[in-house]
Amino acid sequence: MQPRRYQRYGLEVPVIFSWKDGRRPLQQDIGLTRDLSVRGAFIFAATLPPSGATLRFKAILPPNNATSPVRLHGRGQVIRVERGHDQTPAGFAVAAEQRIVLRRREATR
Repeated sequence: MQPRRYQRYGLEVPVIFSWKDGRRPLQQDIGLTRDLSVRGAFIFAATLPPSGATLRFKAILPPNNATSPVRLHGRGQVIRVERGHDQTPAGFAVAAEQRIVLRRREATR
């Protein structure tokens, strides 16, 4: 097994994702990340985009005592779809076209 090019972080963060396919207009759903890296993510979801679909995704990492919320977003291609079975939920892997963008959100007053 080849080592991964980018460090993956096991973070469960709600994510909104959307894609288009040839038959229907824009599709959108929500999921939960299993892990993230600067170049991709694995997302658990009830609705699975097709393998090869171009996907946009965004999420907000919640604040903690030391940091304000961080918004992340990216665009990439679905490279693997895993159908759920038994106790394993369904999900998909997305490879980002560029590094996933992280931006600090200003605190609301």
